[in-house]
Amino acid sequence: MTNLISLLKKFYVHPLLWLVIGIAIMTAHFFELILLLVIIMIHELGHGIMAQSFSWRVKRIALLPFGGVAEMDEHGNRSLMEEFWVVAAGPLQHVWLIAAGFGLLEFGVISQDTFSLFFQLNMMVLLFNLLPIWPLDGGSWFPCSLRRSLII
Repeated sequence: MTNLISLLKKFYVHPLLWLVIGIAIMTAHFFELILLLVIIMIHELGHGIMAQSFSWRVKRIALLPFGGVAEMDEHGNRSLMEEFWVVAAGPLQHVWLIAAGFGLLEFGVISQDTFSLFFQLNMMVLLFNLLPIWPLDGGSWFPCSLRRSLII
């Protein structure tokens, strides 16, 4: 529990995100933005918690106007297995998020429209993050293994 609290203390909200939140309020899209930010926050916390479990130094977890990033001091100096699990921990959060959303729908806690929006935002963040472009999660796997094979 103290690990989670120490990670939450490392959260940083980019100043431009406050502008985006203000625009969302003025355009009546605040709920959608908050839902998206919660999904992004849980995704980045997945990276941070896994990194801490391997004793990595987490500098900060930033929420940006266009997404989020978990910044670590470890980069290329850890085993491929550790790097793989830290990278994979973010996308794996979407599995339980979707299952939890479906459970809330089944028990009548949320409406079909809310679940549909939640599911679409979850899939959007997940699939975008899996694109093989660095620094996205999908791009982090390929350069990591290529970098290792070139060094050895």
